Amino acid sequence: MLAAFLIMALTSGCVSGFSGFLKGKQASKTSMLRDKRITEKQLDELSNAYADRFYTLMLSSSERVIRENPDLQQCRIMNGLRLLTVSSMYDIATSPDTVTQLVNQLVVVTLENHFWVESGRAQLIWGDRAKYLVENLRKAREDIWALAAKAFTDEQLSEIDLTISSWWVRGGGTEFASYVRFSDIAGNRGRLLIEQVRGGAGLLAPLDRATEQIQSASQALERSFFWAKRVPLFANWQVEALWYDLLAMPDSRQVLANINTLSQAPALMSQRMNLVTDTVAQTREAANDLVDQIFRKALILIGMLLAGAFVVARWGFSKRK
Repeated sequence: MLAAFLIMALTSGCVSGFSGFLKGKQASKTSMLRDKRITEKQLDELSNAYADRFYTLMLSSSERVIRENPDLQQCRIMNGLRLLTVSSMYDIATSPDTVTQLVNQLVVVTLENHFWVESGRAQLIWGDRAKYLVENLRKAREDIWALAAKAFTDEQLSEIDLTISSWWVRGGGTEFASYVRFSDIAGNRGRLLIEQVRGGAGLLAPLDRATEQIQSASQALERSFFWAKRVPLFANWQVEALWYDLLAMPDSRQVLANINTLSQAPALMSQRMNLVTDTVAQTREAANDLVDQIFRKALILIGMLLAGAFVVARWGFSKRK
């Protein structure tokens, strides 16, 4: 029994020690991955990929809200939201400063969650349909903060989060969160934080100022191609926004009635032209008949005059004899 007890104790101790060793290795591995520095090129690619990810999330949620929705105003607001947020996200992704790209994406997505999700505005506007937008905005926020953790330390992320929250509380919220940038809410502190990360104070590899200009020149062309390829993806949303605005106008029905009248104008003009053509044809036929009658009567009259002149001349000639 004593031997069995010793074997069990040793076995449990070995298992406990191995488990602790695995945990230590996992923690070490996690720490190594967390501290692994990424390059500016890698961060730029991640930022571009996130912009595409955000587009996909907004597309799926907005289509579920708009599809078979009889409320015109709900469709109009949702279309405007996806147009502003997605275009802003791609605009940020194609900006020249890679680090600022990431921070601005973080700011926009966080503020959009504050405005639509935490405030409950999404539920007030779209009701049960809002769950698709709420779910995807939360996913977008989780993704961008996970991406930011690859370049910023925990302390820096906490400072960014505090800066965003403080600005939100002071400003009372804004409907146009897509236009807000980190420089607008952080000021000099924000610029200092960016410079620290660019200099290697964060988890991003220090940027070499000598090669940065050369890389920026080559990346500018890549970003222009990136933007050009993706603009057609949501260009039709601008057309839809114009159409929704037209339908939402107070006198839209009158406008649409006028449009319908104008659309029927070619058919009406065609009918009128046919009527005019028929009238002209009838008038021409009547005129031809009238001319023919006048010409025939004139011939008869001339014939009668000639015959009378011939009779008178012959009578005068016979009388002279």
